[in-house]
Amino acid sequence: MLLRKNEAFRNLFFGRISSVFADAIMFFSLLKWVELQTGDSDSFTFFYIAFYIPVAFLTLPVGAWISKKVLQKVMVYSNMIQATTIVLFIIFMPFVAYEWIYVFLIALSIIGIFFVPANQSLLPYIVEEEDRPKANSLLQLGFTMVKILGQIFTAVAIKIAIPPNLLLIFSAVLMVISVLFIRLIKPAVRDTSNEEKGQWKLIKEGVLYITGQPILRALFLFLTLGMFIVSSVDLLLIHFLTDYLSTGVENLSFIGTASLIGITIGAMLTPRWYKQTDEKKWLILPLFFMLSLSIGSLYFITSWYYILPFFMLQGIALGCFNISFVTYLQEIVSSSHYTRTFSLYYMLTGSMALPGVLLMGGLLSNIGIRQTIIVMASILAILGIAGTIFIPALGKKSIKISSDSKSI
Repeated sequence: MLLRKNEAFRNLFFGRISSVFADAIMFFSLLKWVELQTGDSDSFTFFYIAFYIPVAFLTLPVGAWISKKVLQKVMVYSNMIQATTIVLFIIFMPFVAYEWIYVFLIALSIIGIFFVPANQSLLPYIVEEEDRPKANSLLQLGFTMVKILGQIFTAVAIKIAIPPNLLLIFSAVLMVISVLFIRLIKPAVRDTSNEEKGQWKLIKEGVLYITGQPILRALFLFLTLGMFIVSSVDLLLIHFLTDYLSTGVENLSFIGTASLIGITIGAMLTPRWYKQTDEKKWLILPLFFMLSLSIGSLYFITSWYYILPFFMLQGIALGCFNISFVTYLQEIVSSSHYTRTFSLYYMLTGSMALPGVLLMGGLLSNIGIRQTIIVMASILAILGIAGTIFIPALGKKSIKISSDSKSI
């Protein structure tokens, strides 16, 4: 088994799931804290905007910066500074206006930007190519399981009246545990091919590398369009739960858990599907159709319990999408572009929440919840159909794209 035989991957695995567990508890604890402080559903829009603003504007520069750093050190410092910031929040928030939560969220988001690209860029250095689908599947399984545990744990803790501040302390402790595992990953990994290049040149090269390849350009275009809608689904669900169904925001955790159970199933099945499927885009595109179905189902639902099976189905498609997309990038991207490519991937999966939340908030305010559901479901279905037509073939025999190649 890969976890037993590969010590470096084992430490990466436990370091990552500890960090993800901490993030899940932190995020929902802060969301509940905002609800308790304001009782205004519009504050959730500002919550998401504050969290995603840094992802939109800083991810590419961060990716260029970490491309010349030791990846393990980047992850260690990211988690340690996050843990320290949480402690400072707990200490100072009782003495300042609640609006300072948005400044705190921006700071946490900036710090978190460093962790994910470094994590994804490290894996190809410590896992052989033939084992990467399985390694990505294990990381996805670990990610989803602890996300489930984190969301259930936080929701139950809130329901039994454990204060958000205590949950935040536990989150900080988990980040420190993550650091202990990451420090054990050997050898230290740093890409020396970019050492002599300046920051701006690295950013420019990274963007041109992706936009200059037909396959990468098409994949990232549809990733951008999809994430524009997908990343704002939580805001739609919050308004649906609180304004339409008149239930608490903590029930979002149970819907997220249903989705994560689906992601777990998808992650377990994808390594086999990936090896057996010649055309990889049939592992990526189902996500758009399943999201259209799960969002569209809200139009007919009268109790939040009925949301769960639909979001479990879209979770299966999402798990397949995540593993297939990342594994395919690891196969075809030049190693000197790992950090910048995965920084752009992280930027798109996160930063599109900013315009997505603004659009979603505007639609919810102007046309209402049910009409917004129809619009979002329709857009996702159209994107899925367009993807089947315009995304080029993603063959099973991938060709590594060199840093100076013009096309595949």
